[in-house]
Amino acid sequence: MVEQNVMGWGNRGWVEIVETILETCERGSIKTHIMYKCNLNSKQIRQYIQILLDHRLIEDLAHSPSSSRMTYKTTESGKKYINAYKQLKDIFD
Repeated sequence: MVEQNVMGWGNRGWVEIVETILETCERGSIKTHIMYKCNLNSKQIRQYIQILLDHRLIEDLAHSPSSSRMTYKTTESGKKYINAYKQLKDIFD
């Protein structure tokens, strides 16, 4: 039997990608880690991060002076998205 996701038959949709990014950022994560965890290229991850920042689903945390890497963290709204996604997934599983 072929595993199905919430938004399609085998290929990830943007709803699932957003959920994966939000889960990856729950404890704080840098862009490179998000990119590899979500299997996205650098252009795609920049676009997703900007959309999630614009919608306040993630926040960028001030990085330490010794590091040039920005850390992203899931907001309370982002956590609500994760919960809603899981509820929908449960319905279709």
